[in-house]
Amino acid sequence: MKFPIGKEIYIKTPAFLINIKELISWFRLEKFNGVLWGESSNFITEILIYNGVVPKAYTIRETEILAEDNASIEIFVNDFIARSNLISLYSLEKEIVLSILISYFSTPKIFQEETYLFVADKLVEEAKKENTISHILIESPSDKIHFLFSKGKFLGCYQERDGILKDELSISEFFENKENLLSFYQVREEEFERLNIPSLKFSFIEEDITSWTKKLLEYVNYVINYYTEFGMYIKNMESLLKNLKILEKSLICSNNNFTVKNEIMESYDEVEKEVVELIARINRELAGIWGEKFVKQKYMQAYKKFLEGNQNDKVIIELLDRLNPENIEF
Repeated sequence: MKFPIGKEIYIKTPAFLINIKELISWFRLEKFNGVLWGESSNFITEILIYNGVVPKAYTIRETEILAEDNASIEIFVNDFIARSNLISLYSLEKEIVLSILISYFSTPKIFQEETYLFVADKLVEEAKKENTISHILIESPSDKIHFLFSKGKFLGCYQERDGILKDELSISEFFENKENLLSFYQVREEEFERLNIPSLKFSFIEEDITSWTKKLLEYVNYVINYYTEFGMYIKNMESLLKNLKILEKSLICSNNNFTVKNEIMESYDEVEKEVVELIARINRELAGIWGEKFVKQKYMQAYKKFLEGNQNDKVIIELLDRLNPENIEF
Protein backbone atom coordinates (compact mmCIF):
# COMPACT_ATOMS: atom_id res chain seq x y z
CA MET A 1 0.00 0.00 0.00
CA LYS A 2 1.47 3.36 -0.99
CA PHE A 3 -0.65 5.14 1.62
CA PRO A 4 -1.68 4.06 5.14
CA ILE A 5 -5.08 2.58 5.92
CA GLY A 6 -6.93 5.04 8.13
CA LYS A 7 -10.28 5.00 9.90
CA GLU A 8 -12.77 3.00 7.85
CA ILE A 9 -15.76 4.93 6.46
CA TYR A 10 -16.85 2.15 4.15
CA ILE A 11 -15.07 -0.87 2.76
CA LYS A 12 -15.35 -2.93 -0.44
CA THR A 13 -18.67 -1.35 -1.38
CA PRO A 14 -19.95 -2.21 -4.90
CA ALA A 15 -19.52 0.76 -7.24
CA PHE A 16 -23.20 0.86 -8.23
CA LEU A 17 -24.09 1.82 -4.63
CA ILE A 18 -21.86 4.92 -4.67
CA ASN A 19 -22.83 8.32 -6.12
CA ILE A 20 -19.33 9.31 -7.15
CA LYS A 21 -20.27 12.88 -8.11
CA GLU A 22 -21.72 13.57 -4.69
CA LEU A 23 -18.76 11.86 -3.03
CA ILE A 24 -16.29 14.14 -4.83
CA SER A 25 -18.40 17.18 -3.95
CA TRP A 26 -18.46 16.03 -0.33
CA PHE A 27 -14.66 15.79 -0.33
CA ARG A 28 -14.49 19.44 -1.41
CA LEU A 29 -17.17 20.66 0.97
CA GLU A 30 -15.78 18.91 4.05
CA LYS A 31 -12.09 19.40 3.09
CA PHE A 32 -11.72 15.67 3.58
CA ASN A 33 -8.37 14.02 4.31
CA GLY A 34 -7.89 10.33 3.63
CA VAL A 35 -7.54 7.62 1.00
CA LEU A 36 -10.04 6.40 -1.60
CA TRP A 37 -9.58 2.87 -2.96
CA GLY A 38 -10.91 1.23 -6.08
CA GLU A 39 -10.27 -2.54 -6.06
CA SER A 40 -10.54 -4.56 -9.26
CA SER A 41 -9.80 -8.24 -9.81
CA ASN A 42 -6.00 -7.99 -9.74
CA PHE A 43 -5.04 -4.41 -8.86
CA ILE A 44 -5.90 -1.53 -6.53
CA THR A 45 -6.05 2.19 -7.27
CA GLU A 46 -5.17 4.28 -4.21
CA ILE A 47 -6.13 7.96 -4.31
CA LEU A 48 -4.74 10.28 -1.62
CA ILE A 49 -7.05 13.14 -0.66
CA TYR A 50 -5.80 16.31 1.02
CA ASN A 51 -8.22 19.05 2.10
CA GLY A 52 -10.75 17.72 -0.41
CA VAL A 53 -8.45 17.60 -3.44
CA VAL A 54 -6.27 14.86 -4.94
CA PRO A 55 -2.50 15.45 -5.01
CA LYS A 56 -1.35 11.85 -5.63
CA ALA A 57 -2.69 8.53 -6.89
CA TYR A 58 -1.29 5.08 -7.70
CA THR A 59 -2.53 1.92 -9.35
CA ILE A 60 -0.64 -1.10 -8.01
CA ARG A 61 -0.57 -4.87 -8.43
CA GLU A 62 1.07 -6.34 -5.33
CA THR A 63 4.30 -4.26 -5.28
CA GLU A 64 4.29 -3.27 -8.97
CA ILE A 65 3.23 0.28 -9.88
CA LEU A 66 1.03 0.07 -12.99
CA ALA A 67 0.11 3.77 -13.23
CA GLU A 68 0.07 6.96 -11.20
CA ASP A 69 -1.62 10.34 -10.88
CA ASN A 70 -3.95 11.21 -13.80
CA ALA A 71 -3.53 7.79 -15.39
CA SER A 72 -4.56 6.12 -12.12
CA ILE A 73 -7.60 8.35 -11.73
CA GLU A 74 -8.61 7.50 -15.30
CA ILE A 75 -8.39 3.79 -14.43
CA PHE A 76 -10.48 4.37 -11.29
CA VAL A 77 -13.16 6.29 -13.20
CA ASN A 78 -13.33 3.79 -16.08
CA ASP A 79 -13.66 0.87 -13.66
CA PHE A 80 -16.29 2.78 -11.71
CA ILE A 81 -18.35 3.43 -14.85
CA ALA A 82 -18.05 -0.25 -15.78
CA ARG A 83 -19.16 -1.09 -12.20
CA SER A 84 -16.20 -3.45 -12.01
CA ASN A 85 -14.54 -2.15 -8.85
CA LEU A 86 -15.20 -2.18 -5.12
CA ILE A 87 -14.91 1.16 -3.34
CA SER A 88 -13.32 1.71 0.07
CA LEU A 89 -12.83 5.02 1.86
CA TYR A 90 -10.57 5.70 4.83
CA SER A 91 -10.12 8.96 6.73
CA LEU A 92 -6.75 10.16 8.01
CA GLU A 93 -5.73 12.99 10.31
CA LYS A 94 -4.70 16.01 8.28
CA GLU A 95 -1.25 16.01 9.91
CA ILE A 96 -0.64 12.46 8.65
CA VAL A 97 -1.47 13.51 5.09
CA LEU A 98 0.86 16.52 5.38
CA SER A 99 3.71 14.24 6.40
CA ILE A 100 3.00 11.92 3.46
CA LEU A 101 2.89 14.83 1.01
CA ILE A 102 6.31 16.22 1.87
CA SER A 103 7.88 12.92 0.78
CA TYR A 104 6.58 13.66 -2.74
CA PHE A 105 6.76 17.42 -3.06
CA SER A 106 9.69 18.65 -0.95
CA THR A 107 13.44 18.32 -1.40
CA PRO A 108 14.88 15.55 0.81
CA LYS A 109 17.44 16.41 3.50
CA ILE A 110 18.81 12.88 3.12
CA PHE A 111 18.13 10.72 0.06
CA GLN A 112 18.71 6.97 -0.18
CA GLU A 113 21.79 6.83 2.03
CA GLU A 114 22.86 3.68 3.89
CA THR A 115 21.09 3.61 7.23
CA TYR A 116 24.15 2.45 9.21
CA LEU A 117 25.75 5.87 8.60
CA PHE A 118 23.16 7.55 10.84
CA VAL A 119 22.11 7.44 14.49
CA ALA A 120 18.43 6.54 14.72
CA ASP A 121 17.73 8.40 17.99
CA LYS A 122 19.32 11.60 16.72
CA LEU A 123 17.29 11.47 13.52
CA VAL A 124 14.06 10.97 15.48
CA GLU A 125 15.01 13.91 17.69
CA GLU A 126 15.47 16.03 14.56
CA ALA A 127 12.13 14.81 13.17
CA LYS A 128 10.39 15.90 16.39
CA LYS A 129 11.47 19.53 16.14
CA GLU A 130 8.69 22.00 16.94
CA ASN A 131 6.90 23.71 14.03
CA THR A 132 8.13 21.17 11.49
CA ILE A 133 6.61 18.41 9.38
CA SER A 134 8.90 15.39 8.93
CA HIS A 135 8.96 12.03 7.16
CA ILE A 136 11.51 9.24 7.58
CA LEU A 137 11.53 6.59 4.84
CA ILE A 138 13.41 3.30 5.21
CA GLU A 139 13.74 1.20 2.04
CA SER A 140 14.63 -2.45 2.58
CA PRO A 141 15.08 -4.98 -0.25
CA SER A 142 11.52 -6.23 0.34
CA ASP A 143 9.52 -3.29 1.73
CA LYS A 144 9.29 0.43 2.48
CA ILE A 145 8.60 1.74 5.98
CA HIS A 146 7.30 5.27 6.58
CA PHE A 147 7.62 7.17 9.88
CA LEU A 148 5.41 10.27 10.08
CA PHE A 149 5.91 13.36 12.25
CA SER A 150 4.26 16.78 12.62
CA LYS A 151 4.46 19.66 15.12
CA GLY A 152 7.03 17.88 17.24
CA LYS A 153 5.02 14.67 17.57
CA PHE A 154 5.30 11.15 16.18
CA LEU A 155 2.06 10.38 14.31
CA GLY A 156 2.59 6.74 13.42
CA CYS A 157 4.35 4.46 10.95
CA TYR A 158 3.29 2.02 8.26
CA GLN A 159 4.84 -0.55 5.96
CA GLU A 160 3.80 -0.60 2.32
CA ARG A 161 3.31 -4.36 2.33
CA ASP A 162 0.14 -4.03 4.47
CA GLY A 163 -0.57 -0.28 4.96
CA ILE A 164 -1.48 -0.77 8.63
CA LEU A 165 -0.86 2.41 10.63
CA LYS A 166 0.93 1.70 13.92
CA ASP A 167 1.67 4.04 16.79
CA GLU A 168 4.83 2.44 18.18
CA LEU A 169 8.11 4.10 17.23
CA SER A 170 10.40 1.09 16.64
CA ILE A 171 12.98 2.44 14.25
CA SER A 172 16.43 1.42 15.55
CA GLU A 173 16.19 -2.14 14.19
CA PHE A 174 16.01 -0.81 10.61
CA PHE A 175 19.33 1.02 11.00
CA GLU A 176 21.27 -2.16 11.70
CA ASN A 177 20.81 -3.69 8.24
CA LYS A 178 23.42 -2.46 5.75
CA GLU A 179 21.08 -3.18 2.84
CA ASN A 180 18.55 -0.61 4.03
CA LEU A 181 18.44 2.91 2.59
CA LEU A 182 17.34 6.07 4.40
CA SER A 183 15.56 9.18 3.11
CA PHE A 184 14.57 12.09 5.35
CA TYR A 185 12.17 14.91 4.49
CA GLN A 186 11.43 17.95 6.61
CA VAL A 187 9.84 21.37 6.10
CA ARG A 188 8.81 24.10 8.48
CA GLU A 189 5.04 24.47 8.84
CA GLU A 190 5.02 27.86 7.11
CA GLU A 191 7.06 26.40 4.22
CA PHE A 192 4.48 23.71 3.52
CA GLU A 193 2.03 26.23 2.06
CA ARG A 194 4.63 27.20 -0.53
CA LEU A 195 5.10 23.66 -1.84
CA ASN A 196 3.86 23.04 -5.36
CA ILE A 197 1.16 20.46 -4.55
CA PRO A 198 -1.03 19.58 -7.57
CA SER A 199 -4.79 19.17 -7.63
CA LEU A 200 -5.65 16.23 -9.88
CA LYS A 201 -9.14 15.98 -11.37
CA PHE A 202 -11.59 13.10 -11.53
CA SER A 203 -11.78 13.27 -15.31
CA PHE A 204 -15.13 14.30 -16.83
CA ILE A 205 -16.96 13.51 -13.57
CA GLU A 206 -15.52 16.57 -11.88
CA GLU A 207 -15.72 18.78 -14.94
CA ASP A 208 -19.41 17.96 -15.07
CA ILE A 209 -20.06 19.85 -11.82
CA THR A 210 -18.99 23.14 -13.41
CA SER A 211 -20.78 22.46 -16.71
CA TRP A 212 -23.90 21.57 -14.73
CA THR A 213 -23.71 24.96 -13.00
CA LYS A 214 -23.29 26.68 -16.37
CA LYS A 215 -26.53 25.04 -17.52
CA LEU A 216 -28.33 26.50 -14.52
CA LEU A 217 -26.86 29.92 -15.28
CA GLU A 218 -28.22 29.71 -18.83
CA TYR A 219 -31.64 29.69 -17.26
CA VAL A 220 -30.87 32.47 -14.75
CA ASN A 221 -29.58 34.71 -17.55
CA TYR A 222 -32.60 33.90 -19.71
CA VAL A 223 -34.91 35.05 -16.91
CA ILE A 224 -32.91 38.27 -16.44
CA ASN A 225 -33.01 39.03 -20.18
CA TYR A 226 -36.72 38.24 -20.30
CA TYR A 227 -37.36 40.74 -17.51
CA THR A 228 -35.37 43.46 -19.28
CA GLU A 229 -37.69 43.17 -22.29
CA PHE A 230 -40.37 44.63 -20.01
CA GLY A 231 -38.10 47.33 -18.61
CA MET A 232 -37.46 45.41 -15.39
CA TYR A 233 -33.86 46.18 -14.42
CA ILE A 234 -31.71 45.64 -11.34
CA LYS A 235 -29.06 48.32 -10.84
CA ASN A 236 -26.43 46.31 -8.97
CA MET A 237 -26.49 42.67 -10.02
CA GLU A 238 -23.23 41.86 -8.22
CA SER A 239 -24.86 42.73 -4.89
CA LEU A 240 -27.24 39.79 -5.34
CA LEU A 241 -24.30 37.39 -4.86
CA LYS A 242 -23.40 38.77 -1.43
CA ASN A 243 -23.06 36.07 1.26
CA LEU A 244 -23.72 33.25 -1.21
CA LYS A 245 -20.77 31.10 -0.13
CA ILE A 246 -20.20 29.36 -3.47
CA LEU A 247 -21.59 31.69 -6.13
CA GLU A 248 -20.04 34.88 -4.72
CA LYS A 249 -16.52 33.50 -5.25
CA SER A 250 -17.31 31.58 -8.46
CA LEU A 251 -19.35 34.00 -10.61
CA ILE A 252 -18.91 37.39 -12.22
CA CYS A 253 -21.60 39.60 -13.69
CA SER A 254 -21.04 41.30 -17.04
CA ASN A 255 -23.68 43.01 -19.17
CA ASN A 256 -26.35 41.88 -16.71
CA ASN A 257 -25.43 38.21 -17.20
CA PHE A 258 -23.72 35.82 -14.79
CA THR A 259 -20.80 33.67 -15.92
CA VAL A 260 -18.50 31.20 -14.13
CA LYS A 261 -15.03 32.60 -13.38
CA ASN A 262 -13.66 29.79 -11.19
CA GLU A 263 -14.07 26.03 -11.30
CA ILE A 264 -16.85 24.97 -8.93
CA MET A 265 -15.97 22.05 -6.68
CA GLU A 266 -18.69 22.08 -4.03
CA SER A 267 -21.75 19.89 -3.56
CA TYR A 268 -24.45 19.75 -6.23
CA ASP A 269 -27.10 20.35 -3.59
CA GLU A 270 -25.29 23.40 -2.22
CA VAL A 271 -24.92 24.96 -5.69
CA GLU A 272 -28.54 24.26 -6.55
CA LYS A 273 -29.76 25.83 -3.29
CA GLU A 274 -27.74 28.97 -3.98
CA VAL A 275 -29.06 29.28 -7.55
CA VAL A 276 -32.61 29.00 -6.18
CA GLU A 277 -31.75 31.73 -3.66
CA LEU A 278 -30.20 33.90 -6.42
CA ILE A 279 -33.40 33.78 -8.47
CA ALA A 280 -35.45 34.49 -5.35
CA ARG A 281 -33.28 37.56 -4.69
CA ILE A 282 -33.76 38.78 -8.25
CA ASN A 283 -37.51 38.40 -7.92
CA ARG A 284 -37.66 40.04 -4.48
CA GLU A 285 -35.64 43.00 -5.73
CA LEU A 286 -38.01 43.52 -8.65
CA ALA A 287 -41.13 42.86 -6.56
CA GLY A 288 -40.25 45.88 -4.44
CA ILE A 289 -40.64 48.04 -7.55
CA TRP A 290 -43.13 46.22 -9.77
CA GLY A 291 -45.18 44.36 -7.21
CA GLU A 292 -45.08 40.69 -6.28
CA LYS A 293 -48.05 39.66 -8.41
CA PHE A 294 -46.60 41.14 -11.62
CA VAL A 295 -43.13 39.65 -11.03
CA LYS A 296 -44.60 36.21 -10.31
CA GLN A 297 -46.54 36.40 -13.56
CA LYS A 298 -43.45 37.32 -15.57
CA TYR A 299 -41.33 34.66 -13.88
CA MET A 300 -43.88 31.99 -14.75
CA GLN A 301 -43.91 33.19 -18.37
CA ALA A 302 -40.09 33.12 -18.54
CA TYR A 303 -39.97 29.63 -17.02
CA LYS A 304 -42.50 28.23 -19.52
CA LYS A 305 -40.83 29.88 -22.52
CA PHE A 306 -37.41 28.55 -21.52
CA LEU A 307 -38.80 25.04 -21.12
CA GLU A 308 -40.51 25.22 -24.51
CA GLY A 309 -37.23 26.25 -26.13
CA ASN A 310 -35.33 23.40 -24.46
CA GLN A 311 -37.94 20.64 -24.41
CA ASN A 312 -35.55 18.20 -26.13
CA ASP A 313 -32.74 18.82 -23.65
CA LYS A 314 -33.23 16.21 -20.93
CA VAL A 315 -30.48 17.72 -18.78
CA ILE A 316 -32.18 21.12 -18.74
CA ILE A 317 -35.57 19.59 -17.96
CA GLU A 318 -34.10 17.70 -15.02
CA LEU A 319 -32.18 20.69 -13.68
CA LEU A 320 -35.13 23.07 -13.83
CA ASP A 321 -37.36 21.00 -11.60
CA ARG A 322 -36.16 22.82 -8.47
CA LEU A 323 -36.46 26.20 -10.20
CA ASN A 324 -40.12 26.00 -11.13
CA PRO A 325 -42.28 28.91 -9.89
CA GLU A 326 -43.73 26.87 -7.03
CA ASN A 327 -40.28 26.47 -5.46
CA ILE A 328 -39.22 30.12 -5.67
CA GLU A 329 -40.15 32.13 -2.60
CA PHE A 330 -40.53 35.90 -2.63
